[in-house]
Amino acid sequence: MAGVTSGDDFGPALERNLRLIPLHVSLTRSLVWISVMVLFTRARFDLDGALLLSSIYYFSVVALEVPSGWMSDRLGRVVTVRIAAASWIVSHVLFLVGDDTFWVIALAQFFLAGGFASLSGTDVTLHYDTLEDLGLEHQFARRESRVSSIGYVATAASALIGGVLGLVDLRLAFAASLLLALVQLAVATRLTEPTGDHHADPLGRQLRLCARYLRGRFLGWIFFYGILLITLEHVAFSLMQPWLTEVLDRPADDVGATPLFAGAVFAVTAAVGAIAARWAAPVGERFGTVATLIGLGAVSATIVTGMWWTTSVAMLALAVLRSVQGAAAPVLVSAAVAPRTARHHRATFLSLNSLAGRLGWGLILLVVSADADDAVQATIGTFAWISWTMVAVLIATSWIATGAHEPRPSAGVRSGARGRSAGPVR
Repeated sequence: MAGVTSGDDFGPALERNLRLIPLHVSLTRSLVWISVMVLFTRARFDLDGALLLSSIYYFSVVALEVPSGWMSDRLGRVVTVRIAAASWIVSHVLFLVGDDTFWVIALAQFFLAGGFASLSGTDVTLHYDTLEDLGLEHQFARRESRVSSIGYVATAASALIGGVLGLVDLRLAFAASLLLALVQLAVATRLTEPTGDHHADPLGRQLRLCARYLRGRFLGWIFFYGILLITLEHVAFSLMQPWLTEVLDRPADDVGATPLFAGAVFAVTAAVGAIAARWAAPVGERFGTVATLIGLGAVSATIVTGMWWTTSVAMLALAVLRSVQGAAAPVLVSAAVAPRTARHHRATFLSLNSLAGRLGWGLILLVVSADADDAVQATIGTFAWISWTMVAVLIATSWIATGAHEPRPSAGVRSGARGRSAGPVR
């Protein structure tokens, strides 16, 4: 298998992984288009069209999530991250040539989803696998916090760049993203597969075996949280750009300086996310995983509620915290899942979790878009009610996980993972 190294070179190659992973993550998190995506789609297809395209993206992830996770467990992490880069290259080309042709932009959303689906669970398991083969898996939570923090710094810089480019032409952000995807593919070719021996079962059996992990109370609640996480993380983000046009009192068809303003807001937001990711592991250790995850959900619900109540510029002081849950929660979820699942199940398990969450969020977008009528504030209000309902459900069910005392994985799980595949998980 390409990317697999054996013999005396295996250790140094894995150490090279540890040096390349932060660079690879910074490239995958360099989302130059993030400052202009909704502006780009709304300007061409109105708010209902923009939300419909968003739902197409999420349903595409649903279709690709589990197959890509299974492929990661079956064929390897490295080939899967290379496929992610190739998918993004195709996506950005389509955004550049599609202009106002709906089906072309929808296809671009499909390939964009393919890239994220391929990375989902795989980038984290690649990191954990590498550390496990080097005997450093106990450092995962802290190391993943640092890597995630670096990724959010990259998001901050790219968001600002995208905003500047958007002042000239919204499509320039996709051109820059295309260049970064090409570099990402080049870096991915330098990564080494932690093990060349993958033993994932055929897809049907693999799914049944992964479902068995849900019998554990703690891991079952973590999976449930992961489902709600997608919605709680995205409620404020999805309408941030149209909300900013309201803040700036700009009409939907004349965005003016909104791309730059949005880029600056996203840059600050991502910088806050970098701090949150850096402190995720220490805070989780201090207050417990369950309590910390619920608190992060409440932060997201508070933000979207504030956006609903006011379009004052002062609200931006709260809005920039929208990355806190998205940055910190995946670190805690991954640290909970990775040592409690066998290596050949991890990417599939995380993909199942992400699939369930994205399916739920996609359904919400589809339902809400049917009655949006370009009414930004009313739609945000709907999202606020949905968010607080989810937080209430998390609180009501938290006894399931806390009653399990957040148990550490048994030695059998750890040794089983190492024994079957020699050498990897929000």
